[in-house]
This record gives sequence, structure tokens and C-alpha cells, in this order.
Amino acid sequence: MPVQQASRAIRDALDGLQQEHDLTDVEMLRVLFEHQQDITKYMLRRERHPNDPDKKADEA
Repeated sequence: MPVQQASRAIRDALDGLQQEHDLTDVEMLRVLFEHQQDITKYMLRRERHPNDPDKKADEA
């Protein structure tokens, strides 16, 4: 139940931001995709280099 409530709150907030910034659906998807890329980049760095998460994932 908490996840469903959080999901709804996030959707509502995203809808509001999309309207506030007058973004098309494609523009909104692009913003979300870029955010996901940032998150996964740092997740991958921590996975590959747990003792040095600032090191790029493809560095030895």
C-alpha cells in the first residue's frame, strides 16, 4: 500500500510539473529518461567499483 500511495503522489507531481513547464509528452519522457540514466550510471559505478564509486564503470 505505501508503494501505491507513493506512486500516485509521484505521478501527480510529475503531471503538475509537466503542465507547469508546458512540456509535451515526448519532452516529459525525455526528462524522465535522462534522470533514469543519471541514477543508473551511479548505480553501475557502485556495482563495478564499490570502494571507489566515483570511478567510471568502464574504468579498470
